[in-house]
Amino acid sequence: MLTRRELLAGAAALAGSTLLLSGMAFGQSAWPTRPITITIGNAPGGDDDTLSRFLAPSLTQTLGQSVVVENRVGGSTTVAGNTVASAKPDGYTLLCLITAGVVQTQLRKNLTYNLDSFVPIAKIGGYPLALIVSAKMGIDSVDELIAASKTADGVTFASGGVGTVGHLTSTMFLKEIGGKGVHVSYKNNPEGIQALAGGFTQMIFASAREGGVLKDDPNLKVLAVTSPERTANLPDVPTLKELGYGDIDQSVWYSYAAPAGTPNDVVQKLKDAIVKGVEDPAFEERFGAMAFQTDIRTGEDLKTYIASEANRFKQVIAANDIQLSN
Repeated sequence: MLTRRELLAGAAALAGSTLLLSGMAFGQSAWPTRPITITIGNAPGGDDDTLSRFLAPSLTQTLGQSVVVENRVGGSTTVAGNTVASAKPDGYTLLCLITAGVVQTQLRKNLTYNLDSFVPIAKIGGYPLALIVSAKMGIDSVDELIAASKTADGVTFASGGVGTVGHLTSTMFLKEIGGKGVHVSYKNNPEGIQALAGGFTQMIFASAREGGVLKDDPNLKVLAVTSPERTANLPDVPTLKELGYGDIDQSVWYSYAAPAGTPNDVVQKLKDAIVKGVEDPAFEERFGAMAFQTDIRTGEDLKTYIASEANRFKQVIAANDIQLSN
């Protein structure tokens, strides 16, 4: 017969084993147990910020923990990139990795991180670009803009900064048409558009969402969009493809990433939650009318896509000797 001391020791051992097993199971399945932060590299109100804040409530409901958006502005998204790259890989700190963020990894030589510092989770899609000119140019078509770019002075084009998508797209466009242009860099796209409206610059490639907002501004004229098909918010504006410039098929796209080393099961849960939010009809209703084009990519497909984009931008930067000192 077991003594009282032996019975107590056995009970304690059993309880300890039960706690250990339940703790193991808890550790494997409990994530998340606290709020999750999506880090944005641009100021509140930008497209990456707006998209993320719209998705946050859906992610909160799916994951069972609050998902909040934090803006870490600076360095053309590199402040946000560095914040997430150096964060603990536990799934609680995410990055809204956008086109400009990928460009910066190819443009800047002194970054403390690179694309391998992240594990891609999901790309959700993006906006094509709109070619916008200042009404003060007296130009009403892409052909007239091309003619102006081939004069002795060429044209001036604005962007939200050196190496941004607007900068690279304008550079690619001018090269394709054989025109000349002088780049005027601003702190962000809104500043560049404001300068365009004032006649201080002549041309800009902004997102088609911005183009839709600006289409009735008497100081501006939207000449074309870069998507293969016309956009819902600019149905009367032709595509560059229609006009014979199909090689300029550029967009600003948005994806989400976590620090490298984040557990696969956590990445999977995040991916499922993000895809669910984007596939909700409410998302299409909110952003489809503004020219957003859903393009969900995950896993190896997304890794390949980002690598391809990085290589493409690297070639444009090298071919045109684009440097931060420009």
